Amino acid sequence: MFTSDFSAGELQPELKQVFFHWRNAAEDGKFPRLTQFELPNAHPAPNILSVFEIERTQTGEPADFKALYIRNKIINTLSRKYVGTRLSEHPGFGPGSMIWSCFHEVASTSRPLLAALPYVGPLPEYRSTSELYLPLRGEGVSVDYVLVGVVLLEQEYSHKAP
Repeated sequence: MFTSDFSAGELQPELKQVFFHWRNAAEDGKFPRLTQFELPNAHPAPNILSVFEIERTQTGEPADFKALYIRNKIINTLSRKYVGTRLSEHPGFGPGSMIWSCFHEVASTSRPLLAALPYVGPLPEYRSTSELYLPLRGEGVSVDYVLVGVVLLEQEYSHKAP
């Protein structure tokens, strides 16, 4: 489930910090450039961030998404290496998947996106994620990158009295 129509109040606290940093970095109504974020050192929340390059067809349509940087706090929650690879190279992450749909939406519309996705990974204590997808410019005026903030949400265990 994802939406481009969200308010900052709907964001997890860590994602609010990322959103406001992104919004404050915008200039003259244009999205910020990737170079303005200086990951991983200068950003306020580098441990929840990833950056993906948008690969486009000759007509400008999104074709794939290449991982350039993956957050270090939760890298152990991934069952495979992602940096330097494309989403389409990973089973369940290619066209038709929920995560692909999120990236494709941002790349197609150039609008921020808030998503709630089920957690798929090796750690059983997590049930879902809250994800913020933010468009970034490269050297030109088009959106060439997607900055993604991910917060893992833990399982809710019910404790029944004996």
